[in-house]
Amino acid sequence: MDIRIGFIGAGKMGGAILSSLLAGGAAPASQTFVFDVSGERLKSLAADLGIVPAGSVREAVLSSDAVFLCVKPQDLGKVLSELDEECVSGRLFISIAAGRRIDWLEERLPGARVVRVMPNLAVSVGAGMTVFSPGKLAGEDDCALVAGLLANTGAVKRLPEETLDGVTALSGSGPAFLAWFLEAMAEAGPGIGLDAATAGELAVQTMLGTAKVLAGGGVSVRDFIKSVTSARGTTAEGLSVLEASDAAAVVGNTLAAAARRSRELSMLP
Repeated sequence: MDIRIGFIGAGKMGGAILSSLLAGGAAPASQTFVFDVSGERLKSLAADLGIVPAGSVREAVLSSDAVFLCVKPQDLGKVLSELDEECVSGRLFISIAAGRRIDWLEERLPGARVVRVMPNLAVSVGAGMTVFSPGKLAGEDDCALVAGLLANTGAVKRLPEETLDGVTALSGSGPAFLAWFLEAMAEAGPGIGLDAATAGELAVQTMLGTAKVLAGGGVSVRDFIKSVTSARGTTAEGLSVLEASDAAAVVGNTLAAAARRSRELSMLP
């Protein structure tokens, strides 16, 4: 793409998106302008990826056609206060700040085209799940551009903004919840005759394989479970424990807590 891309913030998530875009050829490193509060981080990115370090938020924005906002929600207000209307009007801003709603962003970025995005950390390996919602001034060309850029990071889906608290809980925070379950399986290894390291290796590959089968779309989750389960077999025995427990309710409560926190973040000043 013939586009200049800016990044405000290049921490774990911002850095992962940045690396994926460059690896996918979304823009040459020489047209990618990055500002981060850590001078050491900027120096490292310039050496490793060849990006252009920006001396300020304003410099990164003025140098770019599309700007990724990748700072923490509680810090975003201060960052945006450094920009005036002349600087932001007409530009495309892509925000990954959890809980920061489009109307909040548009109020602080007058005249800008705004797209709100919720990625997850799997973007670091090109297997992310990213959902985006456009603001009032963002047109279909902007949506196509954002989808094209984010396609370098994995799967991309457009949804209404009112779904994003749920998206944040399920796919944004979801990798941590799945990793928690994997860790629990690894820690259960010694009880079934496996060391924890081996159990962890088996669990990760099993989850990866299951996800690949289900991502193919040829079978529903329920039918997949049935295909693995034979009457009076080992899977049936294990499932009987899960289904008799409150595990499903715990999952629901976990996602509800994460979604509630996303809504709370939208109330920050």
